[in-house]
Amino acid sequence: MRIINGKWQDDQGEPVTVFNYNKIKEIASNVTNIYGEDITYSRINLISTIKTLTPKQESDLAYVLSQEGAIAKLAGY
Repeated sequence: MRIINGKWQDDQGEPVTVFNYNKIKEIASNVTNIYGEDITYSRINLISTIKTLTPKQESDLAYVLSQEGAIAKLAGY
């Protein structure tokens, strides 16, 4: 689930339905648990993306995030 052009959509670009509502509810719960009420599109996107990772990809991401300065280098700063 992602927010695209201000609207929630599933991975196939379909709008929210009773069949995919639970995915949005889970993402919302995760974002709120981590960030409280300070919710942004970037934070929603971050949590949504993390939820799609394989265990290996998640481990690799955790490694990159733990490396001092790695994000700045990847972003080109």
